[in-house]
Amino acid sequence: MTTKHQVDLDTYKKRPRLLPTSMECALGPGGDLHSVLEAVTQDNRLRLDIRDRRFNVYYGGGNLLLVNGQKSPWTLHFDEKYFRSGTLEGPSLPKQFSGSSDARAWVQAFPKLIAGMDDWWTRHPKGERAHCQEMAAANSAKDRLPLGDYLVLDLEYQWAQRRFDMVAAKRRPTKDDPTGWIEPDLVFIEVKSEYSACSGKAGLGVHANDYKNIITAQAGQCVKEIKIEYQNVVAQKRRLGLLDKSFPFKSFSALIPLLLIVLVDLEPNDSSLIAPLTDVSEVSSALGDIGRIQFMRIASSNYMMTDGYVVSVQRIVSALGAENP
Repeated sequence: MTTKHQVDLDTYKKRPRLLPTSMECALGPGGDLHSVLEAVTQDNRLRLDIRDRRFNVYYGGGNLLLVNGQKSPWTLHFDEKYFRSGTLEGPSLPKQFSGSSDARAWVQAFPKLIAGMDDWWTRHPKGERAHCQEMAAANSAKDRLPLGDYLVLDLEYQWAQRRFDMVAAKRRPTKDDPTGWIEPDLVFIEVKSEYSACSGKAGLGVHANDYKNIITAQAGQCVKEIKIEYQNVVAQKRRLGLLDKSFPFKSFSALIPLLLIVLVDLEPNDSSLIAPLTDVSEVSSALGDIGRIQFMRIASSNYMMTDGYVVSVQRIVSALGAENP
């Protein structure tokens, strides 16, 4: 298996995240998958995210349902691990999609599947994925414009095995667009809620380098392709009713995407963050004017993302140095 560092960034290509027309129609009114879409739009605990010819329905940071349309017949999947070593028994459900009755069977089983997931989490902490789910819910545009400065568009993104927890749009108000949502900035988001997770193989410095690889690869062509990918995702989500029709998005700004590192319930001046924050600072300095790396600190009591919580790399490293001379 090819490792991350064996990927040729100058030639790497990926299939964009987009549902085929047949699957989009199946999710639409009168379609065989419409009951799934209705369940998501009527329950704020659920989230549907688009993949390459498939989609995930998320609950609580876990995958409640994967509908895979990459091959025929389409397949339906739930991770059976949630019922292992517990007292609950999982429902028997169709694994291949043949029509609307299969979709309805899965939707009717959602409460039992959710109970199994909740039971699993009583024994296994949810971790960062649960924070991502909460952030996505608090920074959405399902039935209105976002209340904060960010709109979470997607969970769990990867490009050339460089992975980020979320992709978002950040509003960019102008004289002609006071809302800031017509041409927002594209944002890669990495979430950390444990000090130990800020270092090591998936630490802050690694994600900063992944960001550097993406924005400098192929003379910026891959960034253009990622923006087009998410412009199409926004359009498809809007057609499906997953984004409010009032959302005025047209395209992303011409600015380089932002890397936003979100610290949930963590103190930036903790001594354990000296090394990983220094790693990020070094990447930021190496990028110079073409890099845009920022930090945001939020509490799990309020997942709304606003610019008031944003701190620059330079400021957070300077403050850390002052606290830990």
